[in-house]
Amino acid sequence: ANFNGSLGNGGTANSPIPLTVSGVATAVAIENGYAHTCAILANGSMRCWGNNAAGQLGDNTTNPSLTAVPVWGVSQASSIIAGSLHSCAILGGLVHCWGYNGSGQLGNGSFFPNSPLVPLRVVGITNATALGAGDAHTCAALATGTLKCWGAGGNGQLGDGGTTTTATPVTVSGITTATAVSGGSNHTCALVSGSVRCWGLNGFGQ
Repeated sequence: ANFNGSLGNGGTANSPIPLTVSGVATAVAIENGYAHTCAILANGSMRCWGNNAAGQLGDNTTNPSLTAVPVWGVSQASSIIAGSLHSCAILGGLVHCWGYNGSGQLGNGSFFPNSPLVPLRVVGITNATALGAGDAHTCAALATGTLKCWGAGGNGQLGDGGTTTTATPVTVSGITTATAVSGGSNHTCALVSGSVRCWGLNGFGQ
């Protein structure tokens, strides 16, 4: 599917074969949201393309883009993640997010639906090493091995023992050696000393 240019090739026609994304030649990491995609380039800058109704491309507009556009102010990204309508990156251990924020998934202390359309720093995190995101929540693994999550929590996907939605990071209970984290729509999983731990919505045994 290529609505809003989510394939990044300059058009909107669906394609059954891989197409080259325009304007990206040195990518080292990539992440898909619902209808947008972001990539980190070798120089640490970022490019995003596709749907941008909530500012999830991070280019200070809400205009969709059929080709890759630079993310505003990002020059040293080491990790990226995309939720349905938001995006986040690690910049020197700090987490910055942009896009839709109705559930606090940007982690900046507010529930204002859209950020100022550019990356904003997540409060209280200085040593992030990996990111995960669901539809409307975000998590970060820290250098200490602990996990922090923020955003929609109604199904327990933040892992703090409650079901509260929060615009600031909370600590995931009982995890001290996490090295990776991944988010589903309303659940979250982490790699913990070789084992996998999961929490949140479980209607299908996820």
